[in-house]
Amino acid sequence: MYKEENKAISAEESNTQTENIDTEMTAEELLDLFINGSISANSSENSAFYITDLDMDSGEWDSYSIGERVDLDNDGENELIICGPYGGIYLDARDNKVYEFAVGEGNALELSYVVYNGAVWIMHSNRMNTGYEAYHMEKFEGADNLVAEMNFDEELVDEDNVEGEEKYTLNGTEISYEEYLELCSKIFATEVTTTK
Repeated sequence: MYKEENKAISAEESNTQTENIDTEMTAEELLDLFINGSISANSSENSAFYITDLDMDSGEWDSYSIGERVDLDNDGENELIICGPYGGIYLDARDNKVYEFAVGEGNALELSYVVYNGAVWIMHSNRMNTGYEAYHMEKFEGADNLVAEMNFDEELVDEDNVEGEEKYTLNGTEISYEEYLELCSKIFATEVTTTK
């Protein structure tokens, strides 16, 4: 009897939470609702997913876990990091909804974030091939407002000679090894990886 009463109360609370979404909720409240399974998040493919759709905390390489809350888009409100394969998923809450802000999409698009020149940047890394590394960084002012991008990479001049000379570029312009090293040391000193 007591358990049934609890279930009824719990269902009632759940309905109240869903009704409250009609009123403006804070980003933190929305992210809490996603974590407890009350609301879904909209993915970049215009579909929705619940936390129950993710393999949470199984210990497998492709499982997810709840990470930190960090202001990843420089708007003064925290986003939720779900640690997982290839860097996991970053979620943003705005307009009374939760949205997928960034996602790791495989070895060639490993997700992390860095603090660079006083702002948080989202970084996708490709470190999967010998003699080739490429990085793409994006700075936002609000999750739907991309304000800057940066690309830097190193690659072999001759792909067939892994011991050969490498060239380094920043935004498509060739730079010296010393410039590349200095840039990398600044960026990677603050990199936060979010794989599980």
